[in-house]
Amino acid sequence: MKTTKIAATVLAALLSCSVAVACGTSGGGDGKTPPEIAYTIDESLVDTAGANDEMFYKKNVERIESPLAGKTIYWLGSSVTYGATSGGEAVPEFLEAKTGCISKKDAVSGTTIFDDGNTSDTGEKSYTRRLVNSTVFNKNEKIDAFICQISTNDALSSRKKNWGAITPDDKLYQEDFDRSTTLGGIEFIIAYVTDTWNCPVYFYSGAEFFDKDKSSSPRANASPTGTDYGELVGKVLEIAAKWQKYNIDVRVIDLFNDKDFNAKVSDTYYSWAVNDPIHPKRAGYLQWWMPYFERFLLVALDLY
Repeated sequence: MKTTKIAATVLAALLSCSVAVACGTSGGGDGKTPPEIAYTIDESLVDTAGANDEMFYKKNVERIESPLAGKTIYWLGSSVTYGATSGGEAVPEFLEAKTGCISKKDAVSGTTIFDDGNTSDTGEKSYTRRLVNSTVFNKNEKIDAFICQISTNDALSSRKKNWGAITPDDKLYQEDFDRSTTLGGIEFIIAYVTDTWNCPVYFYSGAEFFDKDKSSSPRANASPTGTDYGELVGKVLEIAAKWQKYNIDVRVIDLFNDKDFNAKVSDTYYSWAVNDPIHPKRAGYLQWWMPYFERFLLVALDLY
């Protein structure tokens, strides 16, 4: 067996005959009650403020005492992670401001997980290329979690052909994965992060949105459609289940399929808090998205 951190983890799992499958944000069966994080969604703001107003800037977020303080989290993504319609402030910045965690992100709008070899958003700026060559991430730093956005750019109708396939269970090493495909890129990211930082790997989706045939809804989107993006999120959930078999902590922060999360905001608030069904504005990130990530991390990292 190859002498990598993955090999060591897999070998330990096989020797112990113990497989821990971790998913969702529920408790770990140890009797502890998961924390409740207060959402600050205020429908009255729709008529009194803009969702990108200064009151929602990172500098104005109130710091709390949190077990996440000092934890280092790396973020890899595209426009949603960057904050393309929120002045470059998104979940990483707001979570850092509130909890005192350390967020470092490598996020470039328009980029894909797959790397087709071109000198473009789908090639040299792709997720896997930036991960390997990042000047933001320190390969020698101890980090507590790696969070990767499931890019909507990979779910455009014209790019489904680039998805590829999930590899068999015995494929676990970086060289096993076809980085020119989306699913190969996802698995490469898991293997690379595990070998480099040996930390949990969490993928996150965007919030639920619908297909173009529901054009009357403010949550409708033509390309990618909700059906296509939902299918991609499902594939990432399958990949996570594969890696969990070997005690490698891979999970999905699944905003897309969480009905309670999506029901927290009315269509009126939604229209105000987002630029489009893909991209929140500052208030959308701060009031709606960020508390979900906060709770997920407290539970996933066993900090409650």
